[in-house]
Amino acid sequence: MSPAGPLRREVRWSDSDAGRVVHVVGCVTDEVYSFLGPATHALARSGLDQSVVMIDDVQYRHHLVSLHERAELVLAPSLRNPMRQWREVLKALRQTLADSPPRAVHLHGIVPCLVGAWAVRTSGIRAAIFYSPHGSRAMGRFKWIGATLLWLFRPLLQPGSNTAIVNVPQERRAFDKWKSVDVIESPASDVFLTVARNEARHPLVVTGGREHNPRNAELLAQLAVLLTDDALRIGFNWIGSVDPVSRQRLNAAGVSVFDVANDAERAQRLAAGWIYVAPGGTRGFPVFLVEAMAAGLPCVAMDTPQHREVIRDGETGFLCESERDLIGCIATLVDSPTLRTRIGEAARKEARERFGEGRFSSRLLAAYSFDSPTASDPDSPAPLEGAPA
Repeated sequence: MSPAGPLRREVRWSDSDAGRVVHVVGCVTDEVYSFLGPATHALARSGLDQSVVMIDDVQYRHHLVSLHERAELVLAPSLRNPMRQWREVLKALRQTLADSPPRAVHLHGIVPCLVGAWAVRTSGIRAAIFYSPHGSRAMGRFKWIGATLLWLFRPLLQPGSNTAIVNVPQERRAFDKWKSVDVIESPASDVFLTVARNEARHPLVVTGGREHNPRNAELLAQLAVLLTDDALRIGFNWIGSVDPVSRQRLNAAGVSVFDVANDAERAQRLAAGWIYVAPGGTRGFPVFLVEAMAAGLPCVAMDTPQHREVIRDGETGFLCESERDLIGCIATLVDSPTLRTRIGEAARKEARERFGEGRFSSRLLAAYSFDSPTASDPDSPAPLEGAPA
């Protein structure tokens, strides 16, 4: 049985002559969304129309409502067969390009880079192309695969005439032979920078995420068990969604789970914490760590390349090489309100200067070589065509 065609959220294009940007994505994971979401808002404020071609994976549909309301969404059906899956994405993209030639095409992820570049080259359109890996596995644990793909598909990708945009500085090395590489780190929403700190009555360690990540949940559960002490009365909160098995594991360890719906609620939950802990790594930009810094929490993180890019050890947070170090830092911060305040204020100052939404917008538009924002946000869109009632 052949799959149904893509769902579309149709929009009324603006009256601006700024043009259109087409984004091509696989699944909108946390790492991808941390860049794509703010990008759709920044580009909309500049007067640009946008289309986002992506895989309609129910696991990540919660991100769609936070993409800018004036972005047309083109959702390719989610299929188990990878070859059929990407053929559907290619078909949806070709139709989107044919509807109205864009001014630029931004490809998010390694496979979307290959599929999107093929669609653009074979369509005959002339548009600027931007590539972003967003913590793809092919840039991390399997970086030899990513390097091989980039080398094999050089004639298609044309690195000498196109631009890469990375939001994790260490990914820059994979694109050192490209025309240009811009490092544009994902922003923290203003609600985190402005939320008032409101520490709980008793010590509270917080962490979390939106994407299913059993390993991080497992690590937090282990940490909660190790720090269980009636005298210390340390509480643990997971802020975000988890899979059923991880929820059961966290609850068994005495960790409270709060599946928050939006940034404002997450900021309020963070504000009650004494300490934010990042017990495991992330493939891409550590968005939840940055949000905690923006909320003014002292952060304790395992010493991974991504965390090292964000935290200055001993100044804006603490980097730990072992579980013992992690527990030691938590204990020190629990015992010292002055240290919590100093590190938390330094973290928020760093986040405001480095991860503010205004800085992100200006750097993104500069990378696109587009003008600064001038237009206001337009009207709301129509619902998805073909979506179930």
